[in-house]
Amino acid sequence: MPNEKMTYRELLRERRAPNPPFPTNVNNTTYRELLREQQNDSLRSFPDSRVGLQPDPSPDLRHIGEKQYMLELINAERVKAGVSPVLLGNNCAAQLHAESSLEHGLSGHWGIDGLKPYMRYSLAGGHQSNSENASGLRYHITISDGYSALDGAVPEICKAMDGWMSSPGHMRNVLDKWHKSVNIGLAWDRYNFSAIQHFEGDYVEFDQLPNINNGVLTLSGQTRNGAQFTDESDLGVQVYYDPPPHHLTRGQVSRTYCYDSGLHVAALRKPLGGGWLMGGSRYSTDQFTEMYSPCPDPYSVSPDALAPQSHDEAYEFWKQAYDASQQREEITITVPWITASKWTAKRDRFSVTANLRDVINCHGNGVYTITLWANIGEERVVVSEYSIFHGVTPPNTYPNNP
Repeated sequence: MPNEKMTYRELLRERRAPNPPFPTNVNNTTYRELLREQQNDSLRSFPDSRVGLQPDPSPDLRHIGEKQYMLELINAERVKAGVSPVLLGNNCAAQLHAESSLEHGLSGHWGIDGLKPYMRYSLAGGHQSNSENASGLRYHITISDGYSALDGAVPEICKAMDGWMSSPGHMRNVLDKWHKSVNIGLAWDRYNFSAIQHFEGDYVEFDQLPNINNGVLTLSGQTRNGAQFTDESDLGVQVYYDPPPHHLTRGQVSRTYCYDSGLHVAALRKPLGGGWLMGGSRYSTDQFTEMYSPCPDPYSVSPDALAPQSHDEAYEFWKQAYDASQQREEITITVPWITASKWTAKRDRFSVTANLRDVINCHGNGVYTITLWANIGEERVVVSEYSIFHGVTPPNTYPNNP
């Protein structure tokens, strides 16, 4: 979310203020003419006020002019910071999340379907490293609330970008040098606007997507864009777990602020040569400890919790969730090492097979997210995140759902 601590009430007040000027560091004349024409057509075509909810074309192509405009703003900031521009991606998770957020009067990283950003991204066909920015109000404004209607999407895009660039965490996401593309989601009606930026890398091409069959994890592929392995130990493979997701209520989602990557449940390592019966080496430890700071999540909120009945109440729910996220305590967790039965990592090629039965027997069905690390230059970088829905039927919302 943008820095709501400062901007949530300001966003509401701005509905009565003049529209912000177009930024001067992009070609505004072309976009002003193009987008105003498109938005006038939208207003004529959607008299029921569902202006930004268009069933066609495919999700990644909806509002393409407005998305190109936001891309220009993103890249202007990146060039100013001395990092490479990003391309416009085609993963539809961002667009579908923006539309769902608008429809249900929500804003944030959690979906009404109970999914986190990296889960949606995987279901929509993504397998790169990824992270999300979200912007919007947590209450669905109607004409009876007394606010003026929006003047199209472009001023709201500018406000969203200003909010993100005023928030250190979200600004870091916009300016992350490892990002290669951004998937943009935009949805709006006459009084409400939702925007999603889902950034991703482009460092892995899988021959075999991560898959768990009879408790055994297999994956293989190659790296690109400078990611490589100079030694077999340069490949890092981590496993994270989330309980089975399910549909949430507006009351639950409106009382959450942040999300985490799930519980770290396993770290994989290469097999040692020979084997101990033949005099080979053995690892000295089978586990390690680390600190974990879980975000308060909507599943801990009663499904009977009421949704906000006004924008002031929505702000109070958000403020309580924000405060809880700042007060969370770190806990010490123990993570088991899993020694793979097959492990290849050489230059740009990798292949891994590992038995995760003990991990799955411990945690059960749910979402297992496989994270890969590689070297890019002198730095260790996450190059892939892919969520496997094990023993769980995911929502069928996403066109590329495996």
